[in-house]
Amino acid sequence: MLSIHRLTADKRRLVKDKLFPQAIAYLQRAFSVRRRVGPVLLSRQCATNQYMRKRDDPHRYCQDACANLTRCGPVIVPQHHLQQCKVCSESGKSCGPTGPPDGPGVEGSDFVLYVSGVTTERCGQENIVAYAAYCQLEAELDRPIAGYANLCPAMISSQPQEFEGMLSTVKHEIIHALGFSAGLFAFYHDDEGKPLTPRFASGLPAFNESLGLYQWSDAVIRRVTRLWDIRGGVMVRHQVHVLVTPRVVEEARKHFNCPILEGMELENQGGTGTELNHWEKRLLENEAMTGSHTQNRVFSRLTLAIMEDSGWYLRASPLQLTCRQDQLAVAVCNLQKYPQELPLKYQYFERIPDVAADQLSFFGGAVEIADYCPFSQEFSWHLSGEYQRNSYCRVSENQPDWWRNYGAEQYGPDSVCLYQKSAFVIEQCTRKMTYPDWGSGCYKVSCSAQGLTVFVQDRSFLCVRKGQLLSVSVRVNEWVYNGVLICPACTDFCDDCPLPYHLPPINTSRSNPIDPCSSSPGLATTLWLLLLNLLPLLAGLLLCHCS
Repeated sequence: MLSIHRLTADKRRLVKDKLFPQAIAYLQRAFSVRRRVGPVLLSRQCATNQYMRKRDDPHRYCQDACANLTRCGPVIVPQHHLQQCKVCSESGKSCGPTGPPDGPGVEGSDFVLYVSGVTTERCGQENIVAYAAYCQLEAELDRPIAGYANLCPAMISSQPQEFEGMLSTVKHEIIHALGFSAGLFAFYHDDEGKPLTPRFASGLPAFNESLGLYQWSDAVIRRVTRLWDIRGGVMVRHQVHVLVTPRVVEEARKHFNCPILEGMELENQGGTGTELNHWEKRLLENEAMTGSHTQNRVFSRLTLAIMEDSGWYLRASPLQLTCRQDQLAVAVCNLQKYPQELPLKYQYFERIPDVAADQLSFFGGAVEIADYCPFSQEFSWHLSGEYQRNSYCRVSENQPDWWRNYGAEQYGPDSVCLYQKSAFVIEQCTRKMTYPDWGSGCYKVSCSAQGLTVFVQDRSFLCVRKGQLLSVSVRVNEWVYNGVLICPACTDFCDDCPLPYHLPPINTSRSNPIDPCSSSPGLATTLWLLLLNLLPLLAGLLLCHCS
């Protein structure tokens, strides 16, 4: 990180305080490591770059001597992150440790990312903002345990309008280092931990000299011939590389509604670093793991699928948000997985969605003195270990930033927790997104003789029956939020409520949908609309004056 400290103050703050903390938080929520291996401890590099492996020995040996320094990309790895040097004689018969002992490594981590901001030769290539790669793999499952990300200093932009693009780039590069890389395809494993590509006695797959990387098997990537129609009624043959791991195939078939699709195409252009390392741009234009940034990058289920099909990660289940019992805070069920089986008397569940039967004994509530019985409780958000806010509705300071306010929520002294029938859809003309965690949110309410009024941004909706659906369409900072809220009982929050026989049909309270391709009205438009609304009143005043 020394090179990061040499950046200008605004760029340094952007990288250290925003880009990487937010990218890492996103990825931690997106998936988790399938099998943990303890503290991260890296092998030393060899002085001659000649490495040896012994059968049934996970360690990597150097021929004759280790290098004085071990690098991960442009970064020098700290000595306390390194194993003791292990060397073999030239004949390979005499092998053993030498030099300082193992360092303590990095505790409590699954992966170490070394971040730099160095103007390298690669930074001189056109439009290169950042690049990343893995450095070392752990021995048992070949999972990357260390990698680097280098940001080209001249291309770092601290302009607010560039932030989302920069953040997407950082996420993109970290995902390369974690597993979406042509250099790692030959090391993918199945769900049982078995390599998808055969290994030699050395423990390594075959090496492809022409590609400069280890050769994967047909269980990972296949070469497929497509027939293309071009003008003049001519058909040409086009060969593509298709990623054919099970979850990628399933997601590709769903995405393209094609039950016979072999898998998902990889990029066939762009040269070294782009070709085979990304999804095909022609097919997945704005998917964030395509090879160039055009517009509105999104990370799709296809990218999550390839990470899970590596055999190293599990997709994180979205949070099903609910309300605390008094409906004054957003809550989640505190069911969690423990590292050891719970005592038999606390093993309550016959089944849990998405949990294998042999894993049920590890699940229980987060509070031991509640006998591991799960319940819904409020929670807090943390970023890089620092407390940000919690989910109690009546504290204004808990209001999320507008760009994280996925349900158009409003926290404050008059707010309560309401249930959402579905995730809010956020649109801006052709751009559309949803947030995976949904189910409830905080919204301002007030009471009147007509019932309970719910406020979403600048719009109000009347609730007069429990379970009534409120169809919401509001604009926030050029984005349109569309969602459906579920009314609570008026008596939950109000003393004076209308009698049941005054109630309208259950689904009648809705706002007119807003066109996401139209701009929000400017001052001139607003004044014109105000004038139109005042015309009847002005006419009435004029008539009264004349009489």
